[in-house]
Amino acid sequence: MVAAATHVQTRDTRYRFNDFSLEGIRNRQEVRVADMMRTMLPEAEGFCGCRLCVEDVFALSLNSLPPHYVQSGSFLVRSTDPSEATLREVLQIALDRVGGRPNHP
Repeated sequence: MVAAATHVQTRDTRYRFNDFSLEGIRNRQEVRVADMMRTMLPEAEGFCGCRLCVEDVFALSLNSLPPHYVQSGSFLVRSTDPSEATLREVLQIALDRVGGRPNHP
């Protein structure tokens, strides 16, 4: 019998289920978007660049892409990841949205 998962408040244990850590399971798009942001954000004219705006661009971009979760230690057999051009387009849309209406004064 498997014990039921319970809601845990501490950061160290919120990705734990029984004796297993789920911290190694990540959306592959996170790394791809972060890498593309390192290229595009410094070139984005007039972009604020504060923590909140950068986080908003990251979140908006990820929400616009299909997730692709993998576990650490697994290998990628085939990839249906969006193209680099699609990543650039998604990031540009997020930059325009956040830049046009930042989430701060």
